[in-house]
Amino acid sequence: MGLSLLLPLLLLLATLQAGNSERCDPKMDYRMDQPEHLSAPKGGTIHINFTFYYCGALAKDPRVNIALRRTHFHGQFIYNSSRHFVHEDYKDRIVLNLPEGQKSGFLQILNLREEDENTYFCRVQLKTQRFGWQLWQSILGTKLTVYLGDPSKILRRSMRTLGFKQDEAQDNGGILYASLTLSSSSSPAAHPTLPKKSPQEETLYSILKA
Repeated sequence: MGLSLLLPLLLLLATLQAGNSERCDPKMDYRMDQPEHLSAPKGGTIHINFTFYYCGALAKDPRVNIALRRTHFHGQFIYNSSRHFVHEDYKDRIVLNLPEGQKSGFLQILNLREEDENTYFCRVQLKTQRFGWQLWQSILGTKLTVYLGDPSKILRRSMRTLGFKQDEAQDNGGILYASLTLSSSSSPAAHPTLPKKSPQEETLYSILKA
């Protein structure tokens, strides 16, 4: 290939690369994804998973910082990884898991309380080669529901599903007693009945402390 043909080709490649670089807009080409809804029992643990995307290349020392807000988009900060800040309401209960060099991780809230029920917004801040410091945040956030678990109610719902009548499960002194008869009958229309002595039947007693 002659020099007269090679120079225009090199100029074309340089123009295309410059065009691709110009299309990288730090005001638009970013995203922070996290689940819209999560739920967990009181005393349990929740993981708010997040994944972030950015425009261009990171600086040699990007110094990625993850923060967490609550209630609304401009709400109060309850966690900031670079400042080692944790709000007193969450003291010793928030843990960040973000492997070095990765774009996804999770914020873990331990020992959930009723008052933790809220909406949480993840924010990321990092340094890029071309655009310097950039930060962005989830718009919708994650709505967390904290529910109370009642073992006796859970068992009662299970009993009703199995076809037991109300008087077949008795609450005695804070302990719920229920009886279940397992029959060898293969008929799908057969309903559970109270225990009967039979060679083909076996009685299973379930005791759940309320």
